[in-house]
Amino acid sequence: MQALNSLCRAEVNRLMSEPEPLHRFVDQMSDYFYSAVQRIKKDYASDAARIWKGKPSSAEVVYRFFEFGGVGPKIASMAANILARDFKIPFADYFSIDISADVHVRKVFVRLGLCAPDATVDQVIYKAKALHPEFPGMMDLPCWEIGRNWCKARDWECNCCYMRDLCPTAIGGN
Repeated sequence: MQALNSLCRAEVNRLMSEPEPLHRFVDQMSDYFYSAVQRIKKDYASDAARIWKGKPSSAEVVYRFFEFGGVGPKIASMAANILARDFKIPFADYFSIDISADVHVRKVFVRLGLCAPDATVDQVIYKAKALHPEFPGMMDLPCWEIGRNWCKARDWECNCCYMRDLCPTAIGGN
């Protein structure tokens, strides 16, 4: 973290630009990254783990991520979800970790008959909350993997999907 703290905004921009750009919006991402390093330095004593230290509520962790520039509901929830799911960071609860209803997750919810074909992102999120109120985000990665790997826009691979026996789309052959 000390090396990051010593970088100026221009150096961050250069590092994100060369040898190849790390993002299609290098200037904006450089600003967000630089600001994030400064926030971690100022608010968390240069220790990012303090964002989730002490078993806070999931709402508090999601809120803390919201405080970073460029972070909206999807990214804030995804970050908390990754901490809980992949790194086993304990929170007081998991109620506020939502599913990230991207194109893959939405497609799976529709094909499983959980939501209407024209369901909004919010409708998918609230359906996940209704299905698993204790930790709605728990369904995020499995649904994303199904949507990405088998439940494609075209050339569905229902025979490979582990939800095929429960999926109305796979059963009906549509």
